[in-house]
This record gives sequence, structure tokens and C-alpha cells, in this order.
Amino acid sequence: MKNIKNKISIILILSLIFVTGCSSKKELKDGVYEGNYKDESATVKVVITIKDKKIVDCVREERDNKNNKIKDENYGKDDADFNYKQAQKAVKNSEGYAKKLVEVQDIDKVDSVSGATVSYKRFKSAVKDALNK
Repeated sequence: MKNIKNKISIILILSLIFVTGCSSKKELKDGVYEGNYKDESATVKVVITIKDKKIVDCVREERDNKNNKIKDENYGKDDADFNYKQAQKAVKNSEGYAKKLVEVQDIDKVDSVSGATVSYKRFKSAVKDALNK
């Protein structure tokens, strides 16, 4: 019985080593890539510049699908005061996503910010779209 457990343990360890060793991050190719994500309420577009196999720039634009306006300091102004404050909180909290991506070089290492988690999910999807081209 002990011998079987040892064999199973060895097989599991070797399997983990094999799987971990085979999963490598996709190498980035120099160029400018555009990625998009659209859901029922917003559209996100990112333009990512890669130089020397590193992300050197990322520009993010998020638009409200209701009126096709960019989500900026005016986003939500036409709504009730509470909605405007919530909208502005999301805009403010999501502004750092592009800069953080350049800093950490991996979308999975960019943390979402409270108050802008939906924007983060959209941004992440748009980045993955760009980098998979």
C-alpha cells in the first residue's frame, strides 16, 4: 500500500513539473496592437505599443454605448448626483490601469481597483484581444 502511494506521489509531482515547465508566457512581438471589448453598456479600445519585446505604451479609451461618449470628467453629468459621483469614481479609479500594465508587463498582474472592477474586466479583455493578434 505504501509503495502504491509513493508511486502515485511521484507521478503527481512529475506531472506538475511537466505542466509547469510547458506553460510559458507568449513572447511579445514588436509593433502596435489594437484590442477591443464591447458589452451591453460600454466599449473599450486599447492601443498597445511593444518595443524590444516589452510593452512600452498603452492607451485606453472607454465609451458609453448609450451615447457613444468617452467616459471622462463629464461622464454621468446628465444623471442624478449620486449616479454622477459613482460614475466619476469609476472613471478616476480606472485611469491607472494602462500605466500599471506598462509597469508590470502582464495583464494578470494588474489589480482591479475598488469602484472600477467592471472597467477592469473590460480593460483586461481588450488587452488580451490586442496581445492575441
